[in-house]
Amino acid sequence: MSGRPDGERDPAQGLRTHAALLRERAERLRGACAALDWKGPQADAFRARVDELALRCTRAAEGLARSAAEFDGLKG
Repeated sequence: MSGRPDGERDPAQGLRTHAALLRERAERLRGACAALDWKGPQADAFRARVDELALRCTRAAEGLARSAAEFDGLKG
């Protein structure tokens, strides 16, 4: 028994779920950008911005995963 009211989710699991979604979105961004048939300076600038955004998503996902691990540590 979790000690939570019915329907209330485990915070650590919620963080892990959001982390996984962010990682998946980052990979989709990278894949979609790589698939573009666009060349030139504007394309390079766009790809750099998308790459930076994907990296930020990945870093945020890592932070969420660390927070989930801390929650798990508090339970144990």
